[in-house]
Amino acid sequence: MKTQPSSGARVVPILTYHSLDDSGAVTSVGPRGFRQHMRSLQRRGFTGISLSELLEGWETSAPLPRRPIVLTFDDGFANLVDHAVPLLAELKFRATVFAISGRCGQTNDWPGQAAGVPHLPLLTWSALAEMVAADWEVGAHSVTHRPLTEMSLAEATREIRESKTTIEDKLGREVKTFAYPFGLFTPAMRNVVREDFHGACSVRLARARAHEDWHELPRLDVYYVRRQLLFQLLETFPGHAYLALRRAGRAVRAGAIRN
Repeated sequence: MKTQPSSGARVVPILTYHSLDDSGAVTSVGPRGFRQHMRSLQRRGFTGISLSELLEGWETSAPLPRRPIVLTFDDGFANLVDHAVPLLAELKFRATVFAISGRCGQTNDWPGQAAGVPHLPLLTWSALAEMVAADWEVGAHSVTHRPLTEMSLAEATREIRESKTTIEDKLGREVKTFAYPFGLFTPAMRNVVREDFHGACSVRLARARAHEDWHELPRLDVYYVRRQLLFQLLETFPGHAYLALRRAGRAVRAGAIRN
């Protein structure tokens, strides 16, 4: 049950990364660009934290850093081991990786990928265990990565709950957070997630606010700010204006598709 937050920043950006590779795909950021992103955050006084840290800071008196920023990585690409884990350890940043329980050790060759997205290996269970030991949070991202809205409620419930229990069984840690595949869900599916998780992430393009629903938290997909000049505008007035324009553009495109 969400309670009124008692400490910490009430408006916090949650960044979304996927793969760290040089393919140029919409789900990819190059390793060099990622290093520049993280060092830019450090220079500006930000501290990378996990999603659970944010929610606990909002819910309890647990202190948050002065400028917290949540780092999330969807799908669990194996290249995080080389390009994210050591760098975040060096910077003393934490992060959340959302793993697909039925895909660990396989590839991202599920249907619905955008054009140009390469098929790449996903983290194995042993690699995820090493990341947990390095202070990463592992959240759930369903069993198969199928859009939940293409399933019955019973099927979606299985995808949600089985992903949580499998990851907990494999890693021996409670799974507190969830990310909706493709950001798609119904109110009934959100209620299932609410029963089992402390919080969940959507793909709505905005900063997270403590007073909003913690089970459909918005995020800032790094695709929109992957260039260094744009990334450096995060959490500035011009950056907020830019993201508002991108958000409006997404809304217009979504309306055109529905019509």
